[in-house]
Amino acid sequence: MLFKILKYTLIFLVILFVAGAITAGSIIYIYSRNLPDIKQLENWKPSQVTQVYAADGSLLTEFYLQRRQYVTIDKIPDYVKKAFIATEDRTFYTNPGIDIWGILRAAFINITSGRIVAGGSTISQQLIKNLFLTPERSFRRKIKEMILAIKLNQTYPKDKILEMYLNQIYLGHGAYGVEAASQVYFGKHVWQLDICEAAVLAGLPKAPSKYDPYKNEKLAENRRNAVLQAMVEEGYLDIETAKKCSQQPIKLKTTEADEENIHDYFTETVRLWFINHFGSDALYKGGYKIYTTADPDLLRDMHFIVKDHLEELQYRVGFPKLTKEEIKFMTDKYNQQDIKSLDDLKTEGIYIGIIEKIKRHTIYFKLGDINGEVQFFGSLKKAKKGYPIYVRYIGNGQFEFVPYLETAAISVDPKTGAIRALVGGYDFEKSKFNRAVQAKRQPGSSFKPIVYTAAILNGYTEISIVKDEPVSIWDPQKGEEWTPRNYEKEYNGEVTVREALTRSLNAAAVNTLLEVGYNPVISLAYKMGIKTKLMKVPSLALGSIDVSPIEMATVYSTFANNGVRCNPYFIEKVVDSNGNVVYQHTSQCQKVIPEDENSIMVDLLQAVVQEGTGVRAKVLGFPVAGKTGTTNDYTDAWFAGFSTKLTTVVWVGYDYKKTIGRKMTGAKAALPIWIDIMATAHTDKEVPGFSHSPNTHYLPIDLSTRAIATENCPAEKILFIKGTEPMIDCEGNIIVGSQQNNNDNNFLYDIKGE
Repeated sequence: MLFKILKYTLIFLVILFVAGAITAGSIIYIYSRNLPDIKQLENWKPSQVTQVYAADGSLLTEFYLQRRQYVTIDKIPDYVKKAFIATEDRTFYTNPGIDIWGILRAAFINITSGRIVAGGSTISQQLIKNLFLTPERSFRRKIKEMILAIKLNQTYPKDKILEMYLNQIYLGHGAYGVEAASQVYFGKHVWQLDICEAAVLAGLPKAPSKYDPYKNEKLAENRRNAVLQAMVEEGYLDIETAKKCSQQPIKLKTTEADEENIHDYFTETVRLWFINHFGSDALYKGGYKIYTTADPDLLRDMHFIVKDHLEELQYRVGFPKLTKEEIKFMTDKYNQQDIKSLDDLKTEGIYIGIIEKIKRHTIYFKLGDINGEVQFFGSLKKAKKGYPIYVRYIGNGQFEFVPYLETAAISVDPKTGAIRALVGGYDFEKSKFNRAVQAKRQPGSSFKPIVYTAAILNGYTEISIVKDEPVSIWDPQKGEEWTPRNYEKEYNGEVTVREALTRSLNAAAVNTLLEVGYNPVISLAYKMGIKTKLMKVPSLALGSIDVSPIEMATVYSTFANNGVRCNPYFIEKVVDSNGNVVYQHTSQCQKVIPEDENSIMVDLLQAVVQEGTGVRAKVLGFPVAGKTGTTNDYTDAWFAGFSTKLTTVVWVGYDYKKTIGRKMTGAKAALPIWIDIMATAHTDKEVPGFSHSPNTHYLPIDLSTRAIATENCPAEKILFIKGTEPMIDCEGNIIVGSQQNNNDNNFLYDIKGE
């Protein structure tokens, strides 16, 4: 009887085994169909962070879908690897991709609970799940995961699997992989981590949010200590080191890991350039390193300088009268905001509200379902109920008024064309339109130096006479005569080129253009960096044709660089994820103005600062040169100028063309911004003075007679190209050529400066 029982039991077990084997085989066969090919990983390129660097090598910003920086296994320290293995898969180097006992243990827990609550996943299974499968919790997905994990181990060596895992795993705060996480939490490379820091990272895969050391310090420390204990149990770490680590607080970066990337006008310009050259996928997934020309300190300071000045200027000119187009544009944006509560607002975010009422200096407004108020300390005569306004949310239900005024500022190294900083508006949060490179506005009188340079190239000197008198010209577009008028509303008759430029006399500039001719002026403008098509109209001399700030920066950099135009650029090089240089900037510089004539123009532009419309810039205390620009009705205000080290151009105005304010000239609206930018850029730097061509020299001139001064006549130091100076003195005496070159014996050369 016992024999029969044993016999039938054995037969039953065999049948059960065969049935189980057939069932298991069938399941494996069914779920093995249509599985991804593991060999795809041979060409696997995970999404990586593209990093943007400033000229000094500091990180400006990052672009990514997943914040990841891929590192090979040889760059990852052994204790980092062991920390993850001890925590996530202790049998990693011996299992075939799955841990049988771990699976049985997890299966028991899942069966008893009636649902999947435990996984028993190995490192190989976790990698498969992240790369090929959905995160759903089902037996079907688990079987596929195990099959693929085994195939993975049959195809690749363990170190390669571990390398892929350590670069793929999500570790919180948008960081994928151990290198990105090392940067996020500790501000260092993975190979610079110590054992204590490695244990923190190894504790994160299980629940990155729960064990986030920034948010849950105590839980993170407990989890770290659990990792240390696991390392001790596996013989990876001695007890003393583990004990020492467990007693230490977690030392994180001083700034929180998920602080927002810098996305400003400069980095947006970089982003658009990169996408145009390499594509969007490469930017957000490719792991490139983009090296730019930016001065990070100037870039940051320029933003705050612009912000402070525009806010103060808006108060001075008062609340502006809004155009119908402006009201419609802002109202449409208001309706798109979909804001229901303060929770929908981002601190430091800029929004559009609708004015509900005005009481003294307080504007009450509606922002979706939110009621807010801001203080405005300028005139509110033009503000009305129903008008849209810009406001900044500063937290705790509080708001600040944001000006309507806009600006563009750009600073360029004139010797190379490298753009050191640019601001394309009041704030990138308010408007992403980059006015420094995309907008075109009338440059006003800042265009005049091009006209006078053409004149100098045609034989004019600083003391040549030009006519500052009315000239009436038929304007076929308006069907009426046009007469240029000076700012002071009076004419001065015959004036020198120097006086015409320093005083920015409009009639003199137009008459000079007509005498020199359109073609020489337009041709020179193109050579100096103007790309906009210029029309042959008399008002061209007054900057009536719209151009961009970056074009004007190129023009003034040409003056600053001894007549050599260097095309502006902002990318030095691009390096791919394998370390290959895939783009390298090459210098694009060309001599467009002879050194002699350029020296004369620089001297004239210095005179604008020393005695003309740019005199406020003397406060800087180091040599600068430049020119103001103001358009009709004070619609546009400019200052363009340079030192021997830096060219900066500033524009101020409204996006919708209208007056900035009464008498808001370039000297009042743009020059103060320019001064602060230049002061910041030259802090703690020696700024050498301007040199002039060896073929030029200073001579004392009596400007009333335009002759060489003697002891009996007043003298002004004027620069001449040798051979173009006056041949008589102020008393009517003819100057012998040899005397003009005798610096020791003639009073004429007693003025220093040559």
